[in-house]
Amino acid sequence: MGDSLTTYDELNEDIQFTEDETKALLKLSEKEILILILSEMKKQTELISKN
Repeated sequence: MGDSLTTYDELNEDIQFTEDETKALLKLSEKEILILILSEMKKQTELISKN
């Protein structure tokens, strides 16, 4: 369980948005947000699987 928290902390440090990016994200629909989240989860899962 400690490993997953460490992984989250590392990812969290990399997630930073500019003001314009934040405004654009806030305009997205719920479906678009879910698609973005699932896409990022897939990318992270692939990266973790390679390690």
